[in-house]
Amino acid sequence: MKNADKKALIGLSAGHFMVDWYASILVPLYPVITAKLGISLSFISTIIAFGHMLSSMLQPLFGYISDKLKHRTFMFWGLVMASVFIPLTVVSNSAKFLTLFLICGMCGNAFYHPQVTCLVNTFSYNNPKLAKYMGIFLGLGTIGYAIGPVCSSGVVASYGEHALMLFSIPGILTAILIYFVVPKIPTDTVCKTKDGFFVIMKEILSSKTILGLVLIAVVKSGVSISFGTYMPFLLEKNGFSLNEIGLIVTLFFTISGIATMLSSKIEEKIGGANVIRLSFFSILPLTLLTLFVLEKIPVLAAVLFIVTGFFILLSVSVTLVSAQKLVNKNKGVISGIMQGFSWGLGALFLAPMGFVGQYFGVDKILIIMSSIAFLTGIFGISKELKEVFDSEAKV
Repeated sequence: MKNADKKALIGLSAGHFMVDWYASILVPLYPVITAKLGISLSFISTIIAFGHMLSSMLQPLFGYISDKLKHRTFMFWGLVMASVFIPLTVVSNSAKFLTLFLICGMCGNAFYHPQVTCLVNTFSYNNPKLAKYMGIFLGLGTIGYAIGPVCSSGVVASYGEHALMLFSIPGILTAILIYFVVPKIPTDTVCKTKDGFFVIMKEILSSKTILGLVLIAVVKSGVSISFGTYMPFLLEKNGFSLNEIGLIVTLFFTISGIATMLSSKIEEKIGGANVIRLSFFSILPLTLLTLFVLEKIPVLAAVLFIVTGFFILLSVSVTLVSAQKLVNKNKGVISGIMQGFSWGLGALFLAPMGFVGQYFGVDKILIIMSSIAFLTGIFGISKELKEVFDSEAKV
């Protein structure tokens, strides 16, 4: 690999760490924002949901646009928008500006992901270590997301909410850095098709193999979001403090990021299909064991929950790289589907699971979601999909 390509991959991964870091720094601060502005929980919940939907569901569209661009527009301005507008959300003095800043910040997140995920593929194309580089790129994003809440809550608690504006500095500096270290997009990688966005989406999603990969991504996303959202309720019920819960959730997502970075090594040993099976088959027994010891040995339950995070995101880079290889001409679109759209669909699990938790208990949510993952491990890998993984293993 050329030295310039290595620098590009380092820069893109650093940017991914930062943009996902910004995506999570508001999580512990929503109660502070709600109290300061005197707005209702339902109002801020609606704004948060809308912002996340924009960030996730629009990524295929931005991927379609980025496929046709010769410039690194979304890479640079996506990170700048996230680094400027998300900190501004905390210091906004009205619900109107809160909504504006949050949506602009989340749109920056949506701009960044498809083009940059595509560029990771571009600068390591035909490299046998593509899955490794993609795993590092994705893993650093997850780790950035994991430590964001710890950083923001600590700074606001010690220095006040206006100190969060200093968080814009590392993002802007990183955007400038990657602008200079990431080469211009090669002309031969720019998509020249004149097909419209919906035509391409229909063509991609008409493939049963692609749909299989999307299903795996959606289930993975739904499980990750559900566990990160609902496990804190069980931890609180069993005597864990707020700081302890924050640390446990941070470690949960950090270990998920590490798993993403290690997945290519595991794939080399057992194959892509078996990585997915290992990922989805491990979640249910670990969840049942966690719930069994939660009241008796809470510390062990916390450790088991963190370990579960390793298996939940283990297959992320495997499925993404496979999808990009299958849709080589529209890598931005498929990257947006696998990394953004799938997370948006996965988040839809929260609505019905909320009712399950309210009427049957939060523990039932974790059991249901881990059971869905287990069944996906059994039935989600079609014959065609297995052939894709087998053919990649021979390359």
